[in-house]
Amino acid sequence: MKPGKNGLSDTDKSTSLAFDAVPDAKPQSFAPAEMVTCDACLRANPPTRAKCLYCGASLPVTSSKALDAVASVKSTDSSRALSAENPTEVGTLNSCYVVLAPNQTDLSESALAEMVALLHLQVAEVQSAVGLHSWVPLTRAATREQATILADKFRALGIGVNTFKEDALNLDVPARKIRALEFSDEGLAAVPMSGAAVSVSWADLVLIVTGRLVTNRVEVEERRRRGGSQPLGSRELFSDEPVMDLYARSDEVCYRIYASSFDFSCLGPEKAMTAFENFGRLNDVLRSRAPNVELDDLYRRVRAVLANVWPLEPQTRKGEWRRSGAGKMDMATVTTTDNEIQFNSYSRLRRRVKLHELEGDR
Repeated sequence: MKPGKNGLSDTDKSTSLAFDAVPDAKPQSFAPAEMVTCDACLRANPPTRAKCLYCGASLPVTSSKALDAVASVKSTDSSRALSAENPTEVGTLNSCYVVLAPNQTDLSESALAEMVALLHLQVAEVQSAVGLHSWVPLTRAATREQATILADKFRALGIGVNTFKEDALNLDVPARKIRALEFSDEGLAAVPMSGAAVSVSWADLVLIVTGRLVTNRVEVEERRRRGGSQPLGSRELFSDEPVMDLYARSDEVCYRIYASSFDFSCLGPEKAMTAFENFGRLNDVLRSRAPNVELDDLYRRVRAVLANVWPLEPQTRKGEWRRSGAGKMDMATVTTTDNEIQFNSYSRLRRRVKLHELEGDR
């Protein structure tokens, strides 16, 4: 294969994003820690922007705006209930989530302003969460007591909320990846990647949570120079895959379907040519056969609010210095941002909320 510019063949250009040459690289205006991650495409943006440079979505509130919002909160006890104010306590067994109850009435301007200040969100994001008329996680508190204080604050504004303990979500139990489903008149059999199939009756299937797992990977190549290092170039890799979580009332395990690795033969004559079409048709079949199932497909619409509960945290890994020629030492720094933890947490919390509803019906 004849190489093209920068030593890349035509095949290389079509299968990956080539390293962009940086002959006269200048220092960045902002440090990586100052950059703001877009909740929609997971790309880093300067903190001075209100909308994403790449996809146009609204960016999360910057730290300076958040501090201004905190200053306007009337109750300091309520503001301390926010997990953002207790970073060392996040992840403890006592952590609790404050969740917006469905079917809220329209908020007054004063209640909306107070809610915006408490949550460090924008007005449009709060209005969107209320307008979904569904269970929406609002924030995470370090302790049960702090969650109660904050919940009482919301209720005093006429906003219905509920609290749920984090340790009830079973976040330490991984989802079980499913490669196929088999249907019968009584129910379905979930076929995992390894092990025996698990049978679930149609009446026992109570919740489907759909979303997309998005990963953004940035690789920066640099060369060691006397007195420092020189950037050589960078490349950005992006992936976006639909996923579906299935929950049975009598089983704590999450059964997860990845669109790219699932056998849609269970659809029979309804099977289409693309995984995208089949994903939607599988959803329709499950909902038509399971009389008690609820579909939650709101994840994408509430991601701006979820970033307040489960912030996206880029992971940076530096490689080893390697010799690339006579007297030349190169190293790659890889920064990966994905929403898997956020989606997992949202999905498990929705299961806990669903069980709470079912227990209330008894």
